[in-house]
Amino acid sequence: MKLLKGVYSTIFSVYDENLKVKKDTVRKLVDYQLQNGLKGFYVCGNTGECTVLPVSTRKEMLETVVEANGGRGQIVAHIGAGVFADSVELAEHANSLKIDAIASLPPSLTSYYKADEVVEYYKFLAKKSRYPVYAYVTPVLNCPLVEFADKISRIENIAGLKLSVNDYYTFGRITARYGDRLNMLNGPDQTFVCGLIEGADGAIGTTYNICPKTAVKIYESFLNKDLEAAKKLQDRMNAVIIDDAVVSPYGIAYWKAIMSIMGYDMGYTVFPARMPDAEYMKNMEKKLYAAGLADLI
Repeated sequence: MKLLKGVYSTIFSVYDENLKVKKDTVRKLVDYQLQNGLKGFYVCGNTGECTVLPVSTRKEMLETVVEANGGRGQIVAHIGAGVFADSVELAEHANSLKIDAIASLPPSLTSYYKADEVVEYYKFLAKKSRYPVYAYVTPVLNCPLVEFADKISRIENIAGLKLSVNDYYTFGRITARYGDRLNMLNGPDQTFVCGLIEGADGAIGTTYNICPKTAVKIYESFLNKDLEAAKKLQDRMNAVIIDDAVVSPYGIAYWKAIMSIMGYDMGYTVFPARMPDAEYMKNMEKKLYAAGLADLI
């Protein structure tokens, strides 16, 4: 059986200037997303600022999500880091908690590694983990992606792939060949519908923090074979949040700022991220709600 089906957020990491997790906010985010249909959380991935946060903050964030979740949704602990020893430590920590799976980006400086070297990394992780492991397929890999997926599919304890691929010809080739063995999850939020058409079992993404209800409707519309409704919802989500120049070009602090506009205390974002000032926040709020944010959340 495939472990992950449906929509999962790459939940924002929320912390103060001392890099201590803001537990009240995390609990509110978890409740909001579960109440609006998400199946669970992908903790401390790229959206969760994995490589710029210390191990201590990442451990605290995972522990906080596990506690707030209370067994309601599924939890995937992302343990990829810039330093291999940190990934090992994070994997050991994840093994000690009640979660559902472990995942990791390929090693840092991926373009310098050969495919077989990245495969060895995932073999190590698969042996290290007491939970099923999810690997990434991403264009930054220095190899043909279909061949890479084939090598990954042969590793014991690899449960699935996060396909962060905008090329849906390649995406479809991978799901057609290995979708019977592996759990396939769409990466790019703006093309969720495309991923579903090409065989994804669900999706993991940033946007689903903000508008979980809409993302779930896209998924359910697809399951109900109403592609027209799914596409309209996708286009609407893209136009208001993803394509809007008020947010997308400016990075993680501005994505988190949307949640602040929605009433969540999102704390701090580490240097060198540029924090939006009060005037920008006010203008962003007007533009987002004028574009229809209220209809998506």
